[in-house]
Amino acid sequence: MGFAGSLAFLLPLLLSASHASSQLIFLMEPPPRLSFSNSTGASVSCAAHGTPAPTITWLTEDGVPVSDVPGLREALPNGTLWLGSFSAAQYRSDVHAAVYRCRAAGTVGTVLSRDMRLEAVMDVPWEVRVQPTHGVSGGSALMSCAASAPVRGHITVTRWFKDGSVLAPMAADAGGRYMIGGSRGDILVIREARPDDASSYSCEAQHVLTGEKRRSNTAMIAVSHTTGSMAPRILTISEDETVPQGGDIRLVCCAIGSPPPTYSWFRHANGRLSPVSNSIRISVTDQVLIIRRAQISDSGVWTCRAHNQYGEQRRDARLRVRSRLVVSVHPQLQVANSGSSVTFNCSVEGGEARVRWLHDGVPVGGGERVLRVHGVVRAHRGMYQCFAERDLDSAQAAAELRLGDTAPELHYTFIEQALHPGPALALHCSASGSPPPRFTWLLDMQVVEEHNTPQRSISQFMSPNGDVVSYLNITSVRPEDGGRYTCRAHNTRGAVEHSTRLNVYGPPSIRNIGPVRVVAGVNTTIFCPYSGFPISDIRWQRGGLDVGSTGRALSGSGGELLLWPAEPADAGVYSCRVTAPSGQYAQKDVQIFVRNPPKIAGFSFPADLVEGSSIQVLCGITSGDKPVYFSWLKDGLHIPTNLQVQEKSLDEFSFLIFSHVTSKHSGEYTCVASNTAAEVNHTARLAVKVAPSWVFEPQDVSVLLGTQILTHCSTKGYPEPRITWLKAQGPNSGDFRPLTRIELPLSVLSNGSLSAAAAVHAHEGRYMCRSDNNVGRGLSKIITVSVNEPAHFEFSSRNMSVRRTSSASLSCAARGDPPIQLHWTHNMQRLDLSTYRVSVSEKRSESGASSTLTIAHAQRRDSGVYRCRAENAFGRDELLIYLAVQEFPEAPRGLIVVRREGRAARLAWRRGYDGNARLRAYRLQYRVVGDARRAADWTDAPTRDLSPDLLIQRQEAVEPESEVILEYRVDGLRPATAYALRLAAVNDIGNSEYSESVIVQTLEEAPSEPPRNVEIQADAPGELLVKWQPPSQESWNGELLGYAIWWRGDNASLALTVPGWAATHARLASLRAHARYEVRVRAFNAVGAGPSCAPLAATTLEDVPDAPPQHIRCEPLSAQSFRVWWEPPPAVSRGGLLLGYEIMYQEVGLIDAIWERRRAGGGEAQVGGLRAGNYSLQVAARTAAGLGPPAATHCATLDDVPGPPADIKAVPNSEESVIVSWLAPAQKNGKIRHYTVYNRPQRTGQHSHVMVPHTDEEQMLEVRGLQEHQLYEFWVTAATTAGEGEMSAIVAKKPSSRAGGKIWSFPRRITVAEGSRVVLTCGGAGTPTPLRVWSRRRPPSPATDPRIRIEGHRLVIPKLEAVMSDNYTCVVRNPWGEERGVWELRASSPPARPRLRLSGAAPAALLLAWDAADSHSFTLEYARGDGAWQSIWLVGTARTYALRQLACGATYRLRITAHNAAGPSATSEILSASTSGGASKPANEKHMITSNSSCVRLNFLTWDSNSCPLIHFVVSIRGFEETVWRSETVGLDILPTALCGLHSATWYHLKVVALSTAGSTTATYYFSTLTEDGERIAAPAQFPSGGEEGAAAGGGFTLLAAAAGLLVALLLLAILAYRRSAAASCFRKGYEQSGVSEEDKSIEKRDNRRNCQQVYTSSPIKHPNKKEQQEMYEISPYATFSMAGGASGVSGEAGGGTLRTFGRAEPAPLAAAPPRAHSHRSPAHTGNYALKYTHEYTLSRAMTLMVRRTESDSDSSGSPCAECNSSVSYRMPLAPAKAEEVFRAVTDSSAESCGGSGPRDKARRRPRRHHTPNTTR
Repeated sequence: MGFAGSLAFLLPLLLSASHASSQLIFLMEPPPRLSFSNSTGASVSCAAHGTPAPTITWLTEDGVPVSDVPGLREALPNGTLWLGSFSAAQYRSDVHAAVYRCRAAGTVGTVLSRDMRLEAVMDVPWEVRVQPTHGVSGGSALMSCAASAPVRGHITVTRWFKDGSVLAPMAADAGGRYMIGGSRGDILVIREARPDDASSYSCEAQHVLTGEKRRSNTAMIAVSHTTGSMAPRILTISEDETVPQGGDIRLVCCAIGSPPPTYSWFRHANGRLSPVSNSIRISVTDQVLIIRRAQISDSGVWTCRAHNQYGEQRRDARLRVRSRLVVSVHPQLQVANSGSSVTFNCSVEGGEARVRWLHDGVPVGGGERVLRVHGVVRAHRGMYQCFAERDLDSAQAAAELRLGDTAPELHYTFIEQALHPGPALALHCSASGSPPPRFTWLLDMQVVEEHNTPQRSISQFMSPNGDVVSYLNITSVRPEDGGRYTCRAHNTRGAVEHSTRLNVYGPPSIRNIGPVRVVAGVNTTIFCPYSGFPISDIRWQRGGLDVGSTGRALSGSGGELLLWPAEPADAGVYSCRVTAPSGQYAQKDVQIFVRNPPKIAGFSFPADLVEGSSIQVLCGITSGDKPVYFSWLKDGLHIPTNLQVQEKSLDEFSFLIFSHVTSKHSGEYTCVASNTAAEVNHTARLAVKVAPSWVFEPQDVSVLLGTQILTHCSTKGYPEPRITWLKAQGPNSGDFRPLTRIELPLSVLSNGSLSAAAAVHAHEGRYMCRSDNNVGRGLSKIITVSVNEPAHFEFSSRNMSVRRTSSASLSCAARGDPPIQLHWTHNMQRLDLSTYRVSVSEKRSESGASSTLTIAHAQRRDSGVYRCRAENAFGRDELLIYLAVQEFPEAPRGLIVVRREGRAARLAWRRGYDGNARLRAYRLQYRVVGDARRAADWTDAPTRDLSPDLLIQRQEAVEPESEVILEYRVDGLRPATAYALRLAAVNDIGNSEYSESVIVQTLEEAPSEPPRNVEIQADAPGELLVKWQPPSQESWNGELLGYAIWWRGDNASLALTVPGWAATHARLASLRAHARYEVRVRAFNAVGAGPSCAPLAATTLEDVPDAPPQHIRCEPLSAQSFRVWWEPPPAVSRGGLLLGYEIMYQEVGLIDAIWERRRAGGGEAQVGGLRAGNYSLQVAARTAAGLGPPAATHCATLDDVPGPPADIKAVPNSEESVIVSWLAPAQKNGKIRHYTVYNRPQRTGQHSHVMVPHTDEEQMLEVRGLQEHQLYEFWVTAATTAGEGEMSAIVAKKPSSRAGGKIWSFPRRITVAEGSRVVLTCGGAGTPTPLRVWSRRRPPSPATDPRIRIEGHRLVIPKLEAVMSDNYTCVVRNPWGEERGVWELRASSPPARPRLRLSGAAPAALLLAWDAADSHSFTLEYARGDGAWQSIWLVGTARTYALRQLACGATYRLRITAHNAAGPSATSEILSASTSGGASKPANEKHMITSNSSCVRLNFLTWDSNSCPLIHFVVSIRGFEETVWRSETVGLDILPTALCGLHSATWYHLKVVALSTAGSTTATYYFSTLTEDGERIAAPAQFPSGGEEGAAAGGGFTLLAAAAGLLVALLLLAILAYRRSAAASCFRKGYEQSGVSEEDKSIEKRDNRRNCQQVYTSSPIKHPNKKEQQEMYEISPYATFSMAGGASGVSGEAGGGTLRTFGRAEPAPLAAAPPRAHSHRSPAHTGNYALKYTHEYTLSRAMTLMVRRTESDSDSSGSPCAECNSSVSYRMPLAPAKAEEVFRAVTDSSAESCGGSGPRDKARRRPRRHHTPNTTR
């Protein structure tokens, strides 16, 4: 392909490529910091734009591509970096705490994203909580939402809730009451708080990493009323907030004070506080400062001031505006030609940052913001990035450098090579450039196209990457193709070439070349155009002489001609000669011409040119070949025509003429001269000086004091003018001095502006701005700076106080420019100066004015806010003076008790006037009422000061104007003790009078001490006896009801209750023997259990093992011994420490065998001295308590050779046979395998034998083949596996044809166990066969006895009875004789039936004894109830046994069987016996049940366990109107069990099922919840049926109980009728006065007479008519009563409260305990509570009743205080409690009224429904 065709193909490609490529930019860039949760993982996207589409690669911090980590990290093909969720064990710092960056690579270059710092946050449990602050009515309240510390930085608050509903706060500037503040929305501000704001608030927070949302707990805001005067106290402020630039932020400031404070916001600027006023971006709404679209200038300190008439407080809030780094590079695209220079500028917004540059991802340059690239080449093209980095923030921007017209660059060239002729050859070159270069191929400096041949062609094309590729193709190489080849790439910007030789083997030859032209002064190398190879010599000659020998020319090492440099004298004809090694040579001439380039003489422009001047400059040459061509450039470009510059050129010089120069003509001027040899240039600079001119002329300035001064002064000119500021030294002085010599806080900015941060008076005056550059006269301007001072006060507020009737002087001094006007107001009203008490005086000075307001004889109404307003022409200010006219406070009013506790009581009162002084405290005085050791007055009563911060405030009603109620919790009191209390107020002036006193009796509490002297005795296996003594009476804290015992062992815990305060011991049964237990004992009362005694540990006694040894095995050792081994019983069944084992064994098959015993210490033993055979074996473990049950097995020794048969007979049977019979050996020594019967004729040595298998019956063998009348000898041997035994005796017999009848069996004595099967064998022999007849001594005969069967020669008794013991005779006979045999059969009887009896019982054991005959063992069987039988093996010598580990209070069936060798006896009669204890007993309802409006509390400690441990309780409850039971299972706990979620004022049916080890007990009760106000409700007209499933079964018992109840009611009516007659002497007989002063006695007598008319009952009755309400209470020791009357209360309705009776049990043998003395402890404040109040009560209206035990029907019969003479009780000023009050007893003990009753009393006296609990087991 020709070059033209190649170029035509190339240009469209270039154009399309230039248009297709586009700049490379990031579309999605990773963030500078990425935090993600390990539970969610993360995905980060990276995307870039470019054409063609770039390749995205993720890199690590060291630039290595990210590798995939399975399950943790993967770089996806779409450019996403995926990070998977992981566990803590999978954490890797190189993955989860690494730095990543994204790389985008395209054809135009490479760009890197900013660094992304990865932080994996471990997912930890977190929660969010709401923290409220105390709010004051009318002021502000605040809630903060805080998350757990580990996740706080990743949590934002999304929503706030009030009472479960989403709270939608209105905008602060719209007057909304709810505002959200803080950068995370974590602050909720409630403005103008009201009591109804005391709701439940919660917040919802979201984890920004996981998206998980959590809702906080609910919290209540306590909105209280002010207790008096209080200076503001800032509760919280947004102290350190950060907001992104452009974001919105609300700074919150919340304070409390009385009256509610006013808020002001200030900005720290220029060293002083400036008030913040509303603007478009910044607005102030009381507590909240709102900044919209935050700017960097908003960073700094903002101050909140909260102030009222009693003071002020200031707090700073620091705001940081986080600016975002923004980077830009200009220009974004530059196209540069080769050799030129380019500059990139990096601009950074958002604060100071470090700068670095990258070129295609590789660092270049330094840290400057300007990057310059000089001498642009191809390698400089690509993407340039500027990175700005600050802390953890970074940003980047990129710009592209494209090459414009660039000189070619070679990328691929060919190499030198030597070839033989013939092969094809392709020389290859590639180059790039702009415009695209074209290639020219040269051969020895001649263009190849001029020498084209069919064998040589050139092609070129453009590669996909934009390079131009050219090939020189030679189809067949010839010697003449050798030479120096050159590929030259050239375009308009330049050329580049590569040359090397191609050597082709052949003779030397030199081709013709034209003249060679060189430039003088340039190093020139000329190659000889030869071909051929190899060549041994190349030589250059000039004028017949070798080059180098003469002249300057040199010959190079490669045979080239060197003209370094070329000079005109070097021109001429040179000859080149090349010689081959063979001697062949070639030679030709070369003509060389030397040309001279032009040389420009230097020129320059004058340095003092000014505008308007005329000038011309000459550019001439001093040498060079002609012709020379001239041209001019300005700043590298042709001179614009609008500059009107004339250019004239001649042969050897050129003129440039400027007729009128201006500043526009300034620049770099270049003269370019060129000829055929070269092109040269020279540059000079033209600078036109310009006098200064105004860009911004300064003007007069008038500013306010403290604000910024900024006046501009800007000029232009050449050289750059210098700005100087001067200040006149006087108002009219002309002496101006530079500012550098004046001590003023002024500065001149770089742009020439004059600036001062804060204007002061010294800045006033005349200033001159002067500009000069030494061209012309310069510029100057005089301006005046005026500093105006607005009227202002040094302080914004001040507090003053004065005592009532004293004089007060209020002064205010204002500063500012005159004239200043001063005005006074009081509480926003103008002062009335017409009165004699008020006067105003003023004074004026140059710096301001002052005013004094004098008030004579100050009164209460003079208190308030006094405003002194100062105003002048430049501003105004106010001074607030809070004047407080102070006096003594008033006493608190309406003191009342609203809640009682065991050691505390909550008081409520209304505050009196605080005297306009801060109430420092309320002084509480209290004393024990009825304490005989103290006086009955307040002389020595202790006091305590109550700080107002400790008080709870609430509003009496929802109306804002309603009074404020204060509450305080008095703690440190003793339970069950009556106290009198009163209050006084204390301010800075003094104390008020005390209020009227109130009486309160504290409630019961759980005992505060454990039982004393607790001991544990182990007196029986599996049992512990626990003993103790009652705790001291002072610690009972009420009526001591009993004791509870908890014990733990074997990972289980059980409990036992013992009723009665006098109980001193309890037995713990069903324990494991020899086990350690930990025991705790607590005393309990109706409230709960007291502290536990120190845990005591005890170990139960040892018992016999409960289980036999395990896995018993044996093996024979010899014929006389065997080895037995076993494993011990399970550890839990050993019963103690194993001392060893007992081995019992007897031989099997012997009816008279006896048990042998041996002892073993370990787990194996060897039993020796035996006869070979089988043995029954038993192994039992032994402890110190005895033997346990045995494990049985059978063992055998090895076999021995047996003894001789026990007997032998030989009986003739015919003429050729004899029957031989024998008995088994007495010493079998193993299992007999067979017998051998021997026979031989007498007196001969030979014998024969027959082997007979062993059978269990008698053995016999008929030996045949004998000879009649020959005497034969017979004998027998037995054989075991050990071999053949001894031979029997030898018997001799002759066969006979007339053999008489004989018996071959062995009649003998046989003893068989009764009930066994018996076979008597009577075998007969003889010829003929004999007859057989059986008979016995006693009738009936065997033939007629149905119990006997005769089967052939056998008599069979299937089941032997004792009466069948007899002599059995068998007679056999035939004609030749007969024989009689007698068998003595004896039946062995089992033992007689034993007689079993019970000798004792324990909670988990039965002690048994029995009478029995001698036996070798017993089997004791027992079963619980109708359950399955269980058995125990007992040794035959035992006659008693303790059966342990039984259920408590359970009934068992027992029987025993004796065993001997004959078998078991008849089983004894079944004995029915029960362990001690029984099913638990239901608790008394008054001790167990207490309730409030929504819950019932059950004290299961009062449930009598009846000596058997309690397991759990199943509690079922339902309302009278409900049909479904609600059930719950609970254990016996230290604290009572509470069941909540009940409806208020509702009757309920309660069913309790108590499960103990003795069974279950079911009891039913009725109770009612209280109303929301804490009052009881009336009993229903009729109680429903019991409700339990088994109620019908107890009908008879119910009738019996009803009859008994009717009888008791009749007796009570009789007693009541008797006592009514003594009503007048009620209190004289039953009550005494105590602890009351004389002045109170008359009131108490009246109250006593009124209370005598009341009826006391335990029914929880509430009447709807409160005017007639007279609640009924029990009368018993330590009871308190509600009395009518009293002062006007808080709410005007009568109310009352009840205190429980504290009945106490007493032991009969003990003397009465002395009455306890009440000791006082100093209480501490705690808690809060809000209730509805009723009446005020005073000590003067309280009464003290001393009640005799005999007149009380309470459960105090056992109390040690039963014999006490008196006990104190008061009328209680207690308001009815709400649902949140402590639990109140539902039922009380009944008591009788001592006065008469009217119709209303009869209606109230409804009989109480006593429901008797049902008990089931």
